[in-house]
Amino acid sequence: MAEAAKAPERTVERMVYEAGAGRKTALSLAFLILLPFYASLPAMLARRLVHGLWFDTIGLIIFSALFTGLMGLLGVQLYLALRSRVELGETAVRITLPQGGRGAGATPMLHFFNKEIPYDKIAAVETREVLFGNAMAPVLLRATRLALKDGEHVRLGNVNEDNVDSALPFPEIGAKIARRAGVDVVDAGTVRRSIEKPVLKFFGRKTPTEASPPLSDVEKVEINSRHSRAMKYLVAGMAALVVAGIAIDVFTAPRTSFAIIGGSAPSGKR
Repeated sequence: MAEAAKAPERTVERMVYEAGAGRKTALSLAFLILLPFYASLPAMLARRLVHGLWFDTIGLIIFSALFTGLMGLLGVQLYLALRSRVELGETAVRITLPQGGRGAGATPMLHFFNKEIPYDKIAAVETREVLFGNAMAPVLLRATRLALKDGEHVRLGNVNEDNVDSALPFPEIGAKIARRAGVDVVDAGTVRRSIEKPVLKFFGRKTPTEASPPLSDVEKVEINSRHSRAMKYLVAGMAALVVAGIAIDVFTAPRTSFAIIGGSAPSGKR
C-alpha cells in the first residue's frame, strides 16, 4: 500500500519593519551638521554676558531656546530611527520599540522594550483611537498593542491614520501579528488622553482612563482641522520669535557692543 503523500509545509515569510538607510543617514547628517553651531551657543552667550551686554543678548537667548528645542526633537527622532525595529519570524515576533509606560502620552519616553514574544503567548491584538489634547490643539491617533496571555500589554505605537509612517505602520504590523498568532484584532473604541495625566502620574497620583463615545467622520475631520491650524500658528509664532530676536540683536546693539567684542560696528552705527 502506497504511503499517502504528505502535504508540503507552508513556510512563513520573515518580515522586518524598521527605518530605512535613507532616513537614518538624513537624520544623522542633519544632527551632525547642526551640532557644531549648537555647541558654540553657550560660548557666545557667556562672552556677551561677561562683557555686560545683557540687553544685546535677548535675541540670542530666544534663538538658543528655539535651537535647543529643534536639536532635542532631531535627537529623539534619530534615536528612535536607529533603534526601532519589529521582526516577524516563523514562531515569534521580536519587538524593539519604546514603551514608556502607561499614560506616557503621544510621544513615548526613550525606554525601549527588546524581547522576543512567541505567537502562542499572544491572546489578542488591541487597537483603539486615542484623542490627545483638548480643544486648543487636539490630535487623533490610532494606537496598537499586544495583549499577552499572562495579562501583560506590549505597546507597538501610535500613528496618524491620515499620515501613516511607511517604515513602521503599526496597524498593519498588528494585523499581521494577529494572523500569524491566530488571534483577533480587537477594537477597544475611543479613549481620551490629556497633558494633565502624565504630569499627575509624575507626582505619584493615578488617574483613570477617560472613556469616550465613538467619533463620527465629521468629528474626526474637525479634530484634524483644528490640529492642523494649531500647528500652523505654532510654526508662525516660532518664526516670528526668531525674526524678532535677530532684529533686536542687530538693531539695538550700541556701537560699544561691537567695539568690546572686537568686531566692527555696522555702517549705520558708526
